[in-house]
Amino acid sequence: MKEISDQKLEALGLPVMQAKVYLAALELGQATIQALSLKSGVNRSTIYTFIDELKARGYLFETKQGKRKVYNAANPEHVVETERNRMQNLETLLPELQAINNASIKKPRVRYYEGMQGIKEVYLDMIHDKEDIVSYEDLQHLKEGLSKSVYDRIPAERAANKVHLSSISRDTPAAREFCKDDDKLLRRTKFIKDDDFKTEIKIYGHKIALINLRGDTPFCVLIENKHLADTMRMLWKQLWNRL
Repeated sequence: MKEISDQKLEALGLPVMQAKVYLAALELGQATIQALSLKSGVNRSTIYTFIDELKARGYLFETKQGKRKVYNAANPEHVVETERNRMQNLETLLPELQAINNASIKKPRVRYYEGMQGIKEVYLDMIHDKEDIVSYEDLQHLKEGLSKSVYDRIPAERAANKVHLSSISRDTPAAREFCKDDDKLLRRTKFIKDDDFKTEIKIYGHKIALINLRGDTPFCVLIENKHLADTMRMLWKQLWNRL
């Protein structure tokens, strides 16, 4: 099977294993679950857990050959057109969604994200919000705790989207090395001597992201409330001005 990087596969809007099964079906033309498993490298029992989802979303079509079920991949142009139509429908729904959002704007919202995919969603939310970010961070633990693709990709993508970040960072050799690229990455950094930062804190717009990369499963608690964010930003600024 032609190798396509996991980063590019994300454009399909599918988890990596599902994307690999779709690519396998695309290459094979018509295949059983067993053949898809062999081609994609995804365990057959795992494929059974999401094959119906791929069918429902229009990535695979199921037919029968005698008593066997076989699967065909949707034409890539059909996949793109389906996603384009979905986005158009979503855009027509946007005014109604915004009305619901505005009606509850005074209520604090707390969301919980788990695993590296959840952490990545929060970082992408920071970029899509287009608001400058202020941060408490420990770059040593970020490098150790984040997947390499997230650690390498997010700062450059944030800079490409003109989102500035100002950071109070724990002073470590790794942080000093990383911050040599501050100008290119639209960053400002001030260092603080400390034994350890247990949690990364990012404040942007009306949101506060509390990110914990320790333990087996990283997680983030995202709080959305203007008053809380303004207070946290004010406290951050007081420390920033003293450094």
